[in-house]
Amino acid sequence: MNPTKKIHKGKEKKTEQASTSLYDKLNLFFDRNQKSVLIISMVLSVLMSIFLFDVKVSLSGDDSDYILYADSFWKKFIFPGFRGPLYPIVLSPLVGIFGMNLVLLKSLSAISIVLSVWLLYKSFKDKIDAVILMPAIFLISICSYIFFYAGYTYSEPFFMLIQALFIYFFSKYYLTDVPVSYSIKTDWRKYLILGSLALCMGLTRSIGYAVVGAAILFFIVNCKWKDLLYMLSASIIVFGAFQLFKMIVWPDAGSAYDINRYLAKDYYNLNQGMEDLPGFIERFKENSLVYLSNFLYQFMGLMGETPSNYMNVDPIRTILMYVLFAICLIAVFRKNKALLFLGLYIGVMNFVSFVLLQSNWGQDRLIMIYYPLILVFLLGGICYLLRIEKVRKLFFVYPIVLVVVCFGTLSITKNRIARNIPILQQNILGDQLYGLTPDWQNFIKASQWVTKNLDPAAKIVSRKPSISKVYTGRDFSGDPQALTASLESLLQLKNTDEHTLFIVAENNQYSFQSPFFKYLIGAKSKSLFINNQAVGAAFLYVIPNTEVDNFMQSISGLPINYTLDYEPFYENCKREAGQLRIFDPDMMMEYLINNNINYLLLAQLRIDSTQNTGVYLNSIHRFVWYISYKYPNVFQLTHTVGKEEPCEIVQFVPQR
Repeated sequence: MNPTKKIHKGKEKKTEQASTSLYDKLNLFFDRNQKSVLIISMVLSVLMSIFLFDVKVSLSGDDSDYILYADSFWKKFIFPGFRGPLYPIVLSPLVGIFGMNLVLLKSLSAISIVLSVWLLYKSFKDKIDAVILMPAIFLISICSYIFFYAGYTYSEPFFMLIQALFIYFFSKYYLTDVPVSYSIKTDWRKYLILGSLALCMGLTRSIGYAVVGAAILFFIVNCKWKDLLYMLSASIIVFGAFQLFKMIVWPDAGSAYDINRYLAKDYYNLNQGMEDLPGFIERFKENSLVYLSNFLYQFMGLMGETPSNYMNVDPIRTILMYVLFAICLIAVFRKNKALLFLGLYIGVMNFVSFVLLQSNWGQDRLIMIYYPLILVFLLGGICYLLRIEKVRKLFFVYPIVLVVVCFGTLSITKNRIARNIPILQQNILGDQLYGLTPDWQNFIKASQWVTKNLDPAAKIVSRKPSISKVYTGRDFSGDPQALTASLESLLQLKNTDEHTLFIVAENNQYSFQSPFFKYLIGAKSKSLFINNQAVGAAFLYVIPNTEVDNFMQSISGLPINYTLDYEPFYENCKREAGQLRIFDPDMMMEYLINNNINYLLLAQLRIDSTQNTGVYLNSIHRFVWYISYKYPNVFQLTHTVGKEEPCEIVQFVPQR
């Protein structure tokens, strides 16, 4: 026998074995059926958008805010200076032409998500193996957590579309197998396109600006120094041009984002100071737990649904996800540019999110926008890892992973669709509020009642003014919950020959309603001390010395904790300044008078949205209570909507 022929036969046998490996069989199957899988996925995406559609607004009020910003931009050309301004600008023609048509406005979100899935396929069609890309596209199309937002006017769906456009062009220019060298002279348009899309991402969500950092990191890893310089220069030019344009057209428009609030310990209370390095590390740790061990596992169907107010976090799951990410990044490094870019991109974007975002926000939409990319990257990393010579026999694990994720995702999706369909049916049949809990139904009905029955010129305070307006078309005033006095106001108070300062600990059993009431001083924790006893709040009275004896006689024998020694109490307040809220009823009444407020909606909106515990969001109730404590007759009940969890409408009748 010819030894040469024997060698050739051996090579042919090895080649035949390699070509019939499980990886090749699966890849060949998905490659031949790309079109079919894509069509099925697109159809499923459309169906998911329909089955999970919600004709009502979100109870957070954020999506209603975008609609109102769009309305203001269209009618008054007011630049949306809060949150991402680009999305309401894009919404504005729809609002201007068709009004606040929720179904139409929400349809833009559904279209944005479906298009983002299609663009994801177009971006990586020839750059990522079909055995990775096509299962990922299918799994994305059945993920209920993504298509839940197809029925809301949040900015996330629009951001996903702009993100997909950026990735599409970046992939087209830089993720090719054929080495390409661009010059600024002939290819400047390419860099301006990417710079413009990066600006659009940042103007949609502040985190979008970090895409420039992700692109720069990719160029550094691949030693593309000219591309790095051109991309950075183009981004600076585009960002600068936009700022100049905004200064000329909207000179009074503020920034959509206040970086100081992200750097603060408390986003809503800058008095607590700026976060330090240990604080940012702790924030990163807590966000990693919330988003990686809770939301991400649910997205992949590896963990069941949890109630919206419950975070099922686990350090072990978080560490496993980080280890998997690192292994996948190593597995694709120098082997697939597209997967490498995805790994760097989602790593940078999530790192910045975890550091900047306060951990108490904890909303799945903040990581949902990256889930399609995360899924493609992780499947790609696992696939490349299992193709390594030493572990190639374990490639059967890959299809098992696909099946597990598929059935887990379908299980959750089936339950969520089953819950939504009956609600959607009733909404379509005309009951717009069906599916809302009684507290929200009463709140919206009260908003509609005042619109029909009160003077159109009357100014009305609402806990959620944007939701009230979307359902009525009438303007409402916002909740003045942040109206507090400064620490300096306590400094100005001293015992004198004319008056005495009386401090009494808050006591649920005894109330000292008095015109001498000055401040309620509340602390987040029991950090105030009266007679060496820790208390959570204290009432401060300024009593004329001629009335002190009568006041003391009225409380004689009552088991209350009080002091007339003001200096130690003030020093205690000064030490705990970051924890304090100082409520001034006179300031609050002045606010209502100066803003011509006529009515307030006292809605009992639940803190726990899943059940009626009797505990509700009471900032407006407390606002009314603080004033009533000193001026008992300035509020009059006008109307009540609902018997359980009612919404009271009270009229403000100031004393002159």
